[in-house]
Amino acid sequence: MSTNRKPKLPLGAAALLLSALAFGGQGRAESAYPAVQDMPPQRDKPAMTVNEQSKLKKELMNARDRQTPKVEDKGGAVRPKAKKP
Repeated sequence: MSTNRKPKLPLGAAALLLSALAFGGQGRAESAYPAVQDMPPQRDKPAMTVNEQSKLKKELMNARDRQTPKVEDKGGAVRPKAKKP
């Protein structure tokens, strides 16, 4: 009794080769993002000087104060409106 079975080894080898090619190169590709351990080089000068930091801090505080709603109490004093949690 003869059977016409083909050996499965070449088919399995081909599948293994294709999967290795498809998934094997993913770790080596260039990424748009740096790796976690890659640190940027040290700066030659600070991002902002002390004067720039203080100026920006004042501008931010003024913007915050302009946006905070004010309420007059019974004595006529203006105080910030309490925010609900």
